[in-house]
Amino acid sequence: MADSRTPSRLAPVEPRSLVAPAILLAVLVGFFGLAGVGGDVLDHWFQGFFWDGKAWLIPHDHPLGDALAYRGPKALIIIWAVLLILAAVFARRVRMRALFVLACLAVVPVVATQLRAVTNMATPLELKTYGGVCEPLLLFEPKPAGYPSHAFPAGHASGGFALMGLYWILGTRRWRGLALGLGVGSWMGLYQIARGEHFLSHTLATAVLAWLLCAGLALAMKRPLTREVSSPS
Repeated sequence: MADSRTPSRLAPVEPRSLVAPAILLAVLVGFFGLAGVGGDVLDHWFQGFFWDGKAWLIPHDHPLGDALAYRGPKALIIIWAVLLILAAVFARRVRMRALFVLACLAVVPVVATQLRAVTNMATPLELKTYGGVCEPLLLFEPKPAGYPSHAFPAGHASGGFALMGLYWILGTRRWRGLALGLGVGSWMGLYQIARGEHFLSHTLATAVLAWLLCAGLALAMKRPLTREVSSPS
């Protein structure tokens, strides 16, 4: 008597999973990156909730904030990545699933970080508006030589948003994976906003970019995660 098991698969990657975030990302980049559109006004308005004119709501090196929203979440993500590597090596049944989530956790932060060299954007705390020395320039405005280039997209929050990749492996509970990724990424991103490391636009664009990259990886890696197993009676 043969025993067949239904292969586990990544959730289907619908065209809208790629098209919608690509369009939204273009809209966000245009809205926040072009002068006269209003994105900069929204950014500075939101930033005002965390800046009193002299200091940020959360001190830059506050130990509790660092533990709860910076080093803490980052350490947990790294530990989980190590566990995924072990699962990929020793647990054949979940190997491809573990590799997919691991790919999301690796690709999203790397892409977000590398894009900074192209976007050439400063953090809020580096701007004169918030006590820094740089002029507040938008994405598509020309920048002088030496202008900071390590703010857009948001590298720290990208690690949390990468968890949205869980959407494609949790089956009927996939929305929980999406909610987890959005929740952790938003928590990490809000912390960075509250201490002057990023604008709202940086975090929003990172979230959409992360979803686009996870969807692309799911499409590239979509295949049965286990084969049918036949065992003699």
